[in-house]
Amino acid sequence: MASAQTAYRLNDFEYAPQRASRPDVRVVAGTRTDAGSLPPSIFLAAKVIAVAMVVFALVAMVRIGLQSAAVSSAVEGQELSSQIKEARSYGNDLEITQTSLTNNSTLRAIAAGMGMEAPEYTSSIVLEKDVVATDGSGNLSLSQSVRNSVDVRG
Repeated sequence: MASAQTAYRLNDFEYAPQRASRPDVRVVAGTRTDAGSLPPSIFLAAKVIAVAMVVFALVAMVRIGLQSAAVSSAVEGQELSSQIKEARSYGNDLEITQTSLTNNSTLRAIAAGMGMEAPEYTSSIVLEKDVVATDGSGNLSLSQSVRNSVDVRG
């Protein structure tokens, strides 16, 4: 297993860099003077103002969000109102059309305009009972159809 060793030592050569000597440092006991610093009350006031600005910004954003939601709800309400008016108008038109188409005199006039005439006599056709049966939900019922087939034949 290899170990990490230096290839050579700089202290062994003549041209090894010389280390700078440490400067003399003296420690003088005393207190620090803050000739240019501000009083702590100004820092407190700045913090209060910053917090107030953040709160104001949050309240403004919430207010804008609520106002935009109110505007979008109003627009959707107007769209629904116009759709309701349109549906009522369409329903009234259908009612008028249905009334005119069920009126016998209107039908006779339309038929005459198309070249149709009233029949000389009318007759009815009576059909046998249908063999195919459905259940309560509208699906075909094989068992009921078989019963109907047996009833019709025999």
